[in-house]
Amino acid sequence: MIKSIVLIGMLISILLSFIFSLDDSKKHLNTSSKDYYISNSLEETGSKNIVTGIYLDYRLFDSLFEAAILLISVSGIIFMSKKDDEVL
Repeated sequence: MIKSIVLIGMLISILLSFIFSLDDSKKHLNTSSKDYYISNSLEETGSKNIVTGIYLDYRLFDSLFEAAILLISVSGIIFMSKKDDEVL
């Protein structure tokens, strides 16, 4: 019971900190990257769809490394959670 109360309290505090940081980020809104992507994505990527151009050209290596880190993490969790049937 106490664990669930502590967990709910932690989740509420994380949610509140996210809401306050989101509200603070609206003060510092900058559209220079948006303007750059809109004006240059067709020439640089050759894609008519800006979202596809950003995902597959500008962020390709970032996405590949994210997938590799996810694969390594899942493999490590599976390896550590296996129970050995052999008794020494």
